[in-house]
Amino acid sequence: MPVVSCLIFYRDLLTVNLLTMSTEILFVFLFSLAFLFVARKAAKRIGLVDKPNYRKRHQGLIPLVGGISVYAGLCFAFWISEQPIAHAKLYLTCAGILVFVGALDDRFDISVKIRALVQALVGIAMMVFAGLYLRSFGHVLGDWEMLLGPFGYLVTLFAVWAAINAFNMVDGIDGLLGGLSCVSFGALGLLLYLSGHHEMAFWCFAMIATIVPYILLNLGILGRRYKVFMGDAGSTLIGFTAIWLLLQSSQGKAHSINPVTALWIIAIPLMDMIAIMYRRLRKGMSPFSPDRQHIHHLIMRAGFTPRQAFVLITLAAALLAAVGVIGERLTFIPEWVMLALFLLAFFLYGYCIKRAWRVARYIKRIKRRLRRSGDNKQVP
Repeated sequence: MPVVSCLIFYRDLLTVNLLTMSTEILFVFLFSLAFLFVARKAAKRIGLVDKPNYRKRHQGLIPLVGGISVYAGLCFAFWISEQPIAHAKLYLTCAGILVFVGALDDRFDISVKIRALVQALVGIAMMVFAGLYLRSFGHVLGDWEMLLGPFGYLVTLFAVWAAINAFNMVDGIDGLLGGLSCVSFGALGLLLYLSGHHEMAFWCFAMIATIVPYILLNLGILGRRYKVFMGDAGSTLIGFTAIWLLLQSSQGKAHSINPVTALWIIAIPLMDMIAIMYRRLRKGMSPFSPDRQHIHHLIMRAGFTPRQAFVLITLAAALLAAVGVIGERLTFIPEWVMLALFLLAFFLYGYCIKRAWRVARYIKRIKRRLRRSGDNKQVP
């Protein structure tokens, strides 16, 4: 009966591990929530607030402390955790630098070049000291593994920049950045936990525990007077953490997920960034210039409220992430098939964005028909 004894021991160990992790996650959530209430008061005193203008239609001065709260919550999570997290000090140092520079940008609007330089330096530190860089794209071309060699370092720097900007660009309506982040870290955390990498899974779930308090205040669920914004400090931290975890889980011989799965995990932010930048460049504009062509603008032009747009986009991201999770777990599905499906989804997304007004009119027409059919049913 030694096999049965081993299975019982493993089950009990897994139960204890899950219980311990859940308790730690709860403490991280409570700490982050309490920190937010304290930080928002301090932010108002030092002027770390977002002011309404022609692009920002909120009312009053909103504290930009969501990112600082997420970082503080992560520091607390790493401190109380029993999980041996690799390169934790290096990550917290790199993330702390990004949050500090992001907070300075939120307060004083520093140059894009300075921010890009800091992001590049942090990316280099990640590659040199943690050994995290894109070595391979996996078997996306069939049996042949697509190795990058020395070009992997340059591609990694671009990936760091892309991830940070992708999450920054979706921070356009209340709750959206938080919702999409929770989807990405939730999907990755699930895959890591199922593959036995509990320390990295804890990291993902801790990210969610630090973001949920922000969502509650950002959406005004705990009262509109407690509203906060994430700020560039937060979107930068989230993007950097996402690329760090994706590299750590998808690269190397003992990788937990296939590289192509990473695309599905951050699908909506990635697709939105690429599509928007392509449109801006075609018009001769700077890829960083603001406009109202993001996916949430498209959905709101179709007659949905910002809250409805937040829910719809988050559900779409969850659906795409679920496709990635299922494709990862069903090992008989080749990586090139998952890449082909992702490119198909991206093509459909780009088609809808390119014909935004036509899609908006079509959705409005459907909504009117549904409303009329509902009214007809109510007539006795």
